[in-house]
Amino acid sequence: MLVEKLLTMPGFIYEVSGNYYYLGKWICKMCTDTDASDCVMMYQMCRRAGEEPDTNLYFQKIRAYSDFALEVPYNPIRIREDMEALADHLTDSEREHLQGQIQNVEEDIQKYS
Repeated sequence: MLVEKLLTMPGFIYEVSGNYYYLGKWICKMCTDTDASDCVMMYQMCRRAGEEPDTNLYFQKIRAYSDFALEVPYNPIRIREDMEALADHLTDSEREHLQGQIQNVEEDIQKYS
């Protein structure tokens, strides 16, 4: 169910098990770009503090980083397999944490898109 949800969403960077991953309908790969992962931390801080303009700024930056990280050619089978492998190794608390992040992104897609 988690994988199915992610495969319907635009790319975004999520913190999973202490690492950052680009996840979405066109992407599943580890994020090693420090600037991009720093944006995730800032986005989460601003969101928790209710700082709307800054939350929107970092949300848009993360979306842009995710779009630039796309790989050509698009390989939906590999993306699904990689995402399933990632999801299969999550603990219950890691899965819950990721689901919370996904819910936040869904809310912000409605606000900022």
